[in-house]
Amino acid sequence: MTIKLLSQNLINQIAAGEVIERPASVIKELMENAIDAEATEIEVKITDAGKNFLSVSDNGHGMDKESLELCILSHATSKLKSENLFDIQTFGFRGEALPSIASVSRLSITSVPYSEVDKSAEAWSIKLEGSKILELSPAIRKVGTTIEVRDLFFATPARLKFLKSDFAESDNCRDVFDRIALAFNKISFRFIESGKEKYCYNRTDDLLTRIKDVLGESFTDNTFAINCQKDDLKLYGFVGVPTFNKSSAGYQYFFVNNRFVKDKIFAYALKFAYAGLVPQGRYAVAVLFLEIPYDAVDVNAHPSKIEIRFRESEKIRHFIVSELKKALFSFGANRPTSDALVDFPTRTITPTRSSRFVANSAQKYILNIGEQKEETPISSWKHKNISNNEPPISPLKQPNNEDIYEKISLGEALCQINNTYIVAFNENHLIIIDQHAAAERITLEKLKNNLSLDSQVLLLPEVCTMTEFKVQLLEKNIELLRKFGIYHDKLAPDLIVVNSIPAILETCDAKSLISDVTDELSTFDDTHSVEERINRVLSTISCHGSLRAGKKLTLEKMNSLLRQMENSHNIAQCCHGRPSYIKLSVKILEKLFERS
Repeated sequence: MTIKLLSQNLINQIAAGEVIERPASVIKELMENAIDAEATEIEVKITDAGKNFLSVSDNGHGMDKESLELCILSHATSKLKSENLFDIQTFGFRGEALPSIASVSRLSITSVPYSEVDKSAEAWSIKLEGSKILELSPAIRKVGTTIEVRDLFFATPARLKFLKSDFAESDNCRDVFDRIALAFNKISFRFIESGKEKYCYNRTDDLLTRIKDVLGESFTDNTFAINCQKDDLKLYGFVGVPTFNKSSAGYQYFFVNNRFVKDKIFAYALKFAYAGLVPQGRYAVAVLFLEIPYDAVDVNAHPSKIEIRFRESEKIRHFIVSELKKALFSFGANRPTSDALVDFPTRTITPTRSSRFVANSAQKYILNIGEQKEETPISSWKHKNISNNEPPISPLKQPNNEDIYEKISLGEALCQINNTYIVAFNENHLIIIDQHAAAERITLEKLKNNLSLDSQVLLLPEVCTMTEFKVQLLEKNIELLRKFGIYHDKLAPDLIVVNSIPAILETCDAKSLISDVTDELSTFDDTHSVEERINRVLSTISCHGSLRAGKKLTLEKMNSLLRQMENSHNIAQCCHGRPSYIKLSVKILEKLFERS
């Protein structure tokens, strides 16, 4: 078989198959080039979902005639200042995007370089069709660059068949536009579709303002700021109160050094931090930024540069999980959804049930309705103004005492509706409480605080065969496993015997448990699966050992429940993630009665 070299045009088309999947991919690459050129204004235009026409204009540094001819060649770039691929501080660096786009479309680039010395720099335009240069000529425009892409995939028509509907492709274009706009609030952005301006985000020094512009007021009304730093890691942004959750992960935005990424470390950290606070199948919302040394992350793992690799992934994961938990514990989990969203929801949550359990000790934790506690005044909370250069300053405290979480004031009880809902009021709100959901959370927190994870010796120790790698992981984490009540012995390089499991999980299958634990260890080097199982059992115990719906209460007992709610963690939701209370402000009441 004869081996031959591929033509440069075919090479570019192959590269385009990896880099340019759809019109949104083109917009992403061109917007990132504009940001690398230090643009402060970026305009995106599309027609027919970007398939027939799209353009990106900016007021960045621009290019002279010689650079314009070079930029369309493979692996020609101005981004790499050295040959170190582990210190990349720009979005682009491969020199693949423009040649790839040119190989599958009709492309034109018009640019004027910025020069403090030469104020009369000439504008030049280059036109290409399938990588073939058709024209290089003088042009007229201000400083910056405009790139127009027509008839995308005309040179590879089979690719058009893989595109979705115009609506779906337009939606993908808008998603890419919004993600980049979220990360760069100091740049103004315009999105024009079929001649109509759809979005205009003005430059702002306040990240929260940009998030509000992009994601809406309901998002910012139901999130709180997070800002923390440990060694060379910095995490900041906004995360949602647990009661404000979504049916998909579409409202989770993660950025590393301002680059939008899709990474399981972030997704897992968010899921674990909110475990027991949002219903199963629902997702917390977040806009999170991680700043990390450039040489500690590999952005060259995938052509799209959305997937990345961390040099110390465990360190990153532990940092994000711990800081999110601190933030929620401090002032996030006691806040209900903003009353601007109260609209009598129709969604039904089916509580998840774990396997059978023994609740011998649950009775002593059952809520004591007669107990009275001192009322705690409500604390104030506000978003802080932030910018790309100055992360948000959030009022986080270290969890070293019982008073760090945000206190709430539920006022005084008025009455009970259907022997299930307590109606109360304070100075500024009418409050409705689900008595069972609230009591369930109080009981769960008491169980957690008093729980001792004793071990239960198995009558018949379970012999488990597994890979040598997994046995090594178990041995490495033997002390951590014993904290959870799991004891085992190594019999051979690929064989262990499980002697004890957590007493609270006495009915679970030991082999299944150790399999889940080793899977967790191999993925995340931690034992969160055990903790999640225990939390599920505790949730079930709490549900059965708490004040039930339908029970008639006196005013005294209603107020006792309110006081206990004010002094309990995570009280805004029950142990299955459903809301335990809602607040209706005077403002929303005025709207209901058409007084505003």
